[in-house]
Amino acid sequence: MDKTSQDCPYPGCFFCVMKEGNPSKRRSSILKFFRELPSQDDEGQVLPISGLWNTAMAHPNDPEFIDLGIFECMAALIWKGLKNRRWLSHDQNVYIPYYAAHVIGSYTMNMEEFAVSAVQAGVIPSLVELLRGRLTWVEQRVAVRALGHLATYANTFPAIASHGEILELSIQLAMSSLEIVYSHFYQNADRRLSYHCDLLTRGMGAVEMESRKAEEWASQLQCWSLQLINCFAFKSEFLSVVCKPDFLIKLPGMWGGLVNENSPAGIGLLRTICHHKLGRGPVANCSGLVEALCNIARSSDDWQFMAIDCLLWLLQDPSTCYKVIDKVAPALIDLAEISALGITKSLGIL
Repeated sequence: MDKTSQDCPYPGCFFCVMKEGNPSKRRSSILKFFRELPSQDDEGQVLPISGLWNTAMAHPNDPEFIDLGIFECMAALIWKGLKNRRWLSHDQNVYIPYYAAHVIGSYTMNMEEFAVSAVQAGVIPSLVELLRGRLTWVEQRVAVRALGHLATYANTFPAIASHGEILELSIQLAMSSLEIVYSHFYQNADRRLSYHCDLLTRGMGAVEMESRKAEEWASQLQCWSLQLINCFAFKSEFLSVVCKPDFLIKLPGMWGGLVNENSPAGIGLLRTICHHKLGRGPVANCSGLVEALCNIARSSDDWQFMAIDCLLWLLQDPSTCYKVIDKVAPALIDLAEISALGITKSLGIL
């Protein structure tokens, strides 16, 4: 190690480990660090975790930490925060479950093999507890993000689906996320948790910045919940849970906002639902929903084409055609008279 590492007052700290030039020593030191960190109660633990968060965000496809125990370590830290509230309230440990869940989500964002490793490491139960709201809405946000990534892959979706409460919790969160953030944070500026404010603004903003970022995070919480639900909606066996009237009717009003303008959000989920015969029935039975789809189809925004797909599938299905034709036919006739609908943007789930 260099002189700086030798002079470090905390031998074996994460930052010293990362400066190790010998690949074999570096690997064994990282392995030891991840294995021992959850059982330690030293002050300043948030520093290496926030460092890992930065690394995961900047290099989510880097495999270095994956087989050295990072997922086991992050899951253990989340459990520690859930079970040991005294530890959680000490020093700056309250940040750690948030960063730990974020690290899991970042490393499983693009690489299916990393997601498989995360599932094998047992991260799902700890993330589900955060999804339940065992801590606060900021941890719910990163938990639903991580679970959404794990649900994306064919090899890890069954593990997500085996936890039946994930779908129900995601539906509840999609419907209530805006109200949760408003009532638990936005509404009372003088009662906001300081660590929430720091996470939202990175310590660089006042009340106005906090409020603006909270609006963005609330929208992300809803969009990421919808992304997770969408993974279930591709499987017909889950449509009976997804296609509840009180949820379906709200989907057209769930949009990503300016911060998530490329997210198909509620209309994207409706398109997935309408692609299934089992999904078209509940949609057709919801009169207000069909009217909303007609209005979106007549609009000029980027969701127009998704709404048109939904209407066409409803009209082409003999079991739903007679229920919707009076509303759908006039909307499609109006559209047929337009020579060009314009060019749609490429929309994708966040």
